[in-house]
Amino acid sequence: MKASELTSFESVSTGFTNLDKLTGVGGIPFKKITELSGQFSVGKSTIALSLVAQAQAEGKETLWVDTEWAFETEYAKTLGVQLDSLDVIQEQFAENALDETVEWIDTHKNGVVVLDSVGGLLPRSEAEKNSDGKVIGAQAKLIATFCRKVVPMLAINNIALLILNHEFTDLMTGRLMTSGGAKLGYHKSLWLRLRKGNKRVMKGDQQVGEVIIAEVRKNKLAPTNKQSCELTMVYGEGFNKDADLIEAAKEKLFEKRGQFFYWNDEKIARGEAGLRELFKDESFAAKIKHELGK
Repeated sequence: MKASELTSFESVSTGFTNLDKLTGVGGIPFKKITELSGQFSVGKSTIALSLVAQAQAEGKETLWVDTEWAFETEYAKTLGVQLDSLDVIQEQFAENALDETVEWIDTHKNGVVVLDSVGGLLPRSEAEKNSDGKVIGAQAKLIATFCRKVVPMLAINNIALLILNHEFTDLMTGRLMTSGGAKLGYHKSLWLRLRKGNKRVMKGDQQVGEVIIAEVRKNKLAPTNKQSCELTMVYGEGFNKDADLIEAAKEKLFEKRGQFFYWNDEKIARGEAGLRELFKDESFAAKIKHELGK
């Protein structure tokens, strides 16, 4: 193998232009481990489902490892996932789920795997304990072995692995940490974190969504550490893929007068909700992209 081949890899788009730019490599990289962390209800699964839909549109094979037993088929279809083309693993014990994931990665090429999530992995030794029993480090040991096994397989078979994870603050150091132990921290090439911002998405007097901040916590592939971007979450619909386009149009093309937006002195929409509805028209969105040179 030539040394130049070591730095040669592709990526699959998340479906969100701002987030793809934030990674520095155009999306989630093949041959690598990417971690996406955050508290509950910040859109981790939404990003992952959008990634799967994008990969399927490109003809890639896809696997969803559902350790939380919470995969929602209707929401997945809403986000464009082709369920007939998606392999799913659901196992009671962590050992079985991880072993089957390793086997899938070893026998497939040019695919995308989502592990949802590390926190949902239940080691057999922990399951056999009483409710008040503790097994120190069992989950971390399993993840460490899993990482050592799959890292070379990802590179050989050109697989992108996205791991969804919970996060917590270490009481001793005050540092932000994620589940799975130190080995996952060593092996992941890209770590993206989602957190809630302070902006709300309103429709009239009703909140219909919120702004989520995506930030880079680790990036071995591009110099984007500490950088961030905004994603607009609309409840029940996922992240708005046109949000960055809308913001650019508001800045360069549109004029706001009172509650209404104008383009070339023509009234086009009332409020932010009206703009979002307007951009659902693909021909209008394409026209704006042309005007902006995107």
